[in-house]
Amino acid sequence: MKTFGDFDGLALFIRIAQAGGLASAERATGIPKATLSRRLSALEESLNVRLVRRTKKGVVLTEQGQQLFDRSQTAFMLAEQAVAEVQDERVALSGTVRLSLPPDMAAAVLAPALIGFKTRYPDVTIEMTLADRRVSLIEEGYDLVVRMGPVADSELMFKKIAALPRTLVASPAFLSMHSDLNIPQDLEMLPALAIRRDLIAWDLKNAQGVREIVRPRIGFAANRQTILVEAACAGLGIANLPKFMIEDAMATGALVPVLPDWEPSPVEMTALWQKDRITERLIKAIVRDFEEALHTKLVEA
Repeated sequence: MKTFGDFDGLALFIRIAQAGGLASAERATGIPKATLSRRLSALEESLNVRLVRRTKKGVVLTEQGQQLFDRSQTAFMLAEQAVAEVQDERVALSGTVRLSLPPDMAAAVLAPALIGFKTRYPDVTIEMTLADRRVSLIEEGYDLVVRMGPVADSELMFKKIAALPRTLVASPAFLSMHSDLNIPQDLEMLPALAIRRDLIAWDLKNAQGVREIVRPRIGFAANRQTILVEAACAGLGIANLPKFMIEDAMATGALVPVLPDWEPSPVEMTALWQKDRITERLIKAIVRDFEEALHTKLVEA
């Protein structure tokens, strides 16, 4: 039997199959699409087997391609793990990391944590994008994203890194004009502030464990929570905000609690990344720094 020697081509085939197309594989690997296509064709020629069918949406594995992918993917992951395990810490914590982070949390906590990480590991290149939209980690070529709220990406690795306590707040002047605010249902009759106008539901719970879900009327929406803090201080309505973001305004009396016997549900922050043995140690090290920074911030608050 002829000895097979194109293991680099096989590795690229696995990357293409994982990404679902040449363009996505280019973003994930940094290798030009033309090079990936040429290496894929060379692998098919050396095997004398058609591995993929090219379509407008990407690539579809043939029966033989699927068989090769299923049997070789695990072996390559084990090989990547073996290589990672023999690397020292400095080599493992190197390379380029592309991140997408929520703007307010990045400015307050995550970006300073990344600056500290870069200081300790100068061989790491950080490429950070601040985005309030839900980016596609795989299709847009990100190595790590942090999202606010529930996560449903079952194909990705993920870890909850914080649960941020929230408080209902408003300005004293606003509350003085609405002294009849006594129960959660009253919130639905008053102006409210949020990051978007649709699909807003506040999940509240009191000390006895009673839960109420209210859907307030959003009269002012902005996709920056720092702006919502300013709007609340200006008396535009009631806001449901992370406690650490409003501690200064509450300390000065610019904001005061609304329905203090009722506590909103915390907002979860989750880190998501692809399963990749080569970058796994680096990604997990950054996630640990995020966790520590958020824990410190919450303790201070």
